[in-house]
Amino acid sequence: MGMENLLWLIPALPVLGFLINGSLSLASARTHNGPSRGLSGFLAVLFPLIAFLLVLKLHFGLHDAQEVVRAQNQNLGLHLALPQSFTQPLWSWIATGDINLSFGFAFDGLTSVMLLFITGIGTLIHLYSIGYMAHDRGFARFMAYMNLFLANMIVLVLGNGPIVTFLGWEGVGLCSYLLIGFWHHETANNDAARKAFLVNRVGDLGFLMGLFLLWQILGPSTPLTYQAIAEWFRDPAHSAALASGVVAALLTTSTLLLFLGCTGKSAQIPLLTWLPDAMAGPTPVSALIHAATMVTSGVFLLARMSDVFVHAPLTMQVIAWIGAATAAWAAVTGFVQTDIKKVLAYSTISQLGFMFLAVGVGAFDSGLFHVFTHAFFKAVLFLGAGSVIHALGGEQDLRKMGGLAKKLPITFAAMFAGWYAITGLPFGAGFWSKDLLLEKVLLQGGTALYAIALGTAILTAIYMTRMMILTFWSPSRVEHAVEHHVHEAPLTMQVPLWILGIGSLVAGFAWAGMIPGCSWFPAQLASIVGPAQALFVPVEHEGPSAILLAGVGVTASLLGIALSFGLFRRGAFREKSQAPLSGFAKGWTLAFDTIHAVVGIWPVRISSWILEKICQPLLSGLVRLFAYIVSLVGLATQWFQRPRLRVNLSMSALGLVLILIFLIFHARTLL
Repeated sequence: MGMENLLWLIPALPVLGFLINGSLSLASARTHNGPSRGLSGFLAVLFPLIAFLLVLKLHFGLHDAQEVVRAQNQNLGLHLALPQSFTQPLWSWIATGDINLSFGFAFDGLTSVMLLFITGIGTLIHLYSIGYMAHDRGFARFMAYMNLFLANMIVLVLGNGPIVTFLGWEGVGLCSYLLIGFWHHETANNDAARKAFLVNRVGDLGFLMGLFLLWQILGPSTPLTYQAIAEWFRDPAHSAALASGVVAALLTTSTLLLFLGCTGKSAQIPLLTWLPDAMAGPTPVSALIHAATMVTSGVFLLARMSDVFVHAPLTMQVIAWIGAATAAWAAVTGFVQTDIKKVLAYSTISQLGFMFLAVGVGAFDSGLFHVFTHAFFKAVLFLGAGSVIHALGGEQDLRKMGGLAKKLPITFAAMFAGWYAITGLPFGAGFWSKDLLLEKVLLQGGTALYAIALGTAILTAIYMTRMMILTFWSPSRVEHAVEHHVHEAPLTMQVPLWILGIGSLVAGFAWAGMIPGCSWFPAQLASIVGPAQALFVPVEHEGPSAILLAGVGVTASLLGIALSFGLFRRGAFREKSQAPLSGFAKGWTLAFDTIHAVVGIWPVRISSWILEKICQPLLSGLVRLFAYIVSLVGLATQWFQRPRLRVNLSMSALGLVLILIFLIFHARTLL
């Protein structure tokens, strides 16, 4: 069996896990305990693990195929093109005239990178879920939803074109709704699930409209596959068309709409309000969906369609500034949160802003590299937070924590690794990706964007250090009744923490530019984003050395950490009240919720009130008035046409006489 024939198995395996666990859940719906936790957990982990192994096999298979061709070229003096992907067309949806929409999968360098951490980290999160959800009655249902989400995420990345990607795009949105509202007996959870679903529908509409406009530019004869789209935009014959005013305007509109879709899935301004509320779901959901996989879909789509976006300079500027603004706003918001998961949620939004900023300045590979490293350190931070919550019996308030470093040493060590990476301290995963990103922003985006990014990096170190202080390094504020029951997580939760903690420290060496030979990551992406990046003209042709910029980045991290400890020593983190957010913290946190309310929700409610209280009674009154008038006309007619035989016969006779007289006197005229 050829390598390309294995592609369909990667999403099919988690789908099989979903079907089995879903069937077990339904079959045991009337039982007290539900199906066996051991069986459901084993199956839920097994299928993603096999999918991960298949991705590894395909990754090395593609590398081996390239090495074979490279050896032939060298030994035989040939000039054969290196194979860049495995493709598997499955069926044709629409084939009529020039239109041909097909369903298929493609595995190339970008797909390989994405699927390695989606399936790898996804498997670890499934394993973690066995311990975290062990006592939940809906265990099998939860595992089924998790498998279904993973399958849809794989389809999103593995699709050979935007139509297939959109199917996975919608699928992960559905699964996000199901998982956020998993504990559906609480109204707040249901509200959060609906909010995520509806906000993302706005972005998804933008995705579809942008795709339709793009198809108008390409023409119906161009297949809607990523390879065909890239070749169309790389073809010099289309340069004149792209430079024309109408096509350029159409392309700008199309890319802005596509980017709107990305802001929904990746929680960027203006569609970012759903992600913090999504923390209502179980913590493994936060780690899988809102840290390592789904929220990176927008960055993936921009990179996958880099040849399109690079020809829309206005859109690229919008992406860069939206990313910078989102990163800065979310960093400030993270500083004022008291819920440990909300801190990490706003941190995720901020880090995603960094990724979009990199993409907006044309550094697609740097943005994707931060996606890669972020998956490790944010997943371990979320899972570590889940371990803390598990140990404290469900407590998420940072004001009721402290002194947990000694009581939860494994959790502390794992979260310390994640904190070390995200703050950008030397040789952690975030050090390599963040500093590379800052360098590209300075050279290709200018000093203004660089200043915002550097300031946000300082804020990141401040609020992440604050979280660690309040959770581990400050005196204990754990309630006395809970303190005696604090315990370390079970082994199924510890193993993923160990692996992800190590990954947070070493994943950055996949692209350590200052170390010779550590350049695996950009080599994977060269054929996909390289041509687009080559068209992007840097703002600064010469800048400071990479080592100097790295020193500036580390200094920013150390400054943020020092400021955080200084604020703690001055008592700035000592909350005297256990009340919800208020004042500036509440206003800043809910700023975009307020904007959504003013721009979208209130106009709809006012319109609904007008329709219900004014228009509906008015229309009902008009209908009743018309009916009354018709009734009166009927009564009048009835009065004139009294049901008396004599009158009727007389009137008929009179009518007949009048007709005969008319015919006699006008016969000649009629003939």
